[in-house]
Amino acid sequence: MSTPLPPIYRDCRRLLLHTEQMVMRFARYHKYTVGTDLRQRAFGIMQQVNKAVHDKPRQGEHVQALLWLVDDYKLCLQLTMDVGAFAHTSQGRQGKTSPSFAAFEQAATLAAGIGKQCGGWWQALARRQRPNQVAPDRGAGSQPQPPAGAHPASLSGCATPPAPGFAPRAADGVQP
Repeated sequence: MSTPLPPIYRDCRRLLLHTEQMVMRFARYHKYTVGTDLRQRAFGIMQQVNKAVHDKPRQGEHVQALLWLVDDYKLCLQLTMDVGAFAHTSQGRQGKTSPSFAAFEQAATLAAGIGKQCGGWWQALARRQRPNQVAPDRGAGSQPQPPAGAHPASLSGCATPPAPGFAPRAADGVQP
């Protein structure tokens, strides 16, 4: 008897199927440009979650790679919206309508949920790998900090470190 698959596996599969159906309704130009990229990224997410679930010795590496893939998918999805692939038009020659904002919204919601699950999975793996380390008391309700070099599950909280040799100028509003 095999072990049941985690919910993230089901959600990645749902994202892949939704992406396939969504891209089928793109206009021809978008279907073969950003649509192809979206489909490949969704399939890459599915492949990576499969590796993360089944390759236990390298699970941490696979989950971290999955975090990157989910962020890449979200960036590509935003680009797809920006180039107008979700512009709702009248029915085309074959009686199909372009995907609407609701299709974009559903894909974004699925990707965000997968990103949250990946972040939680990655943090749980990090805690398991360092059980003997005592974490400093950060107060009630604080979140554990990921190690340096870790990738967030969402780009919204990502702060880019300054480039090597960067010195802020007084004109930047920062005192040297």
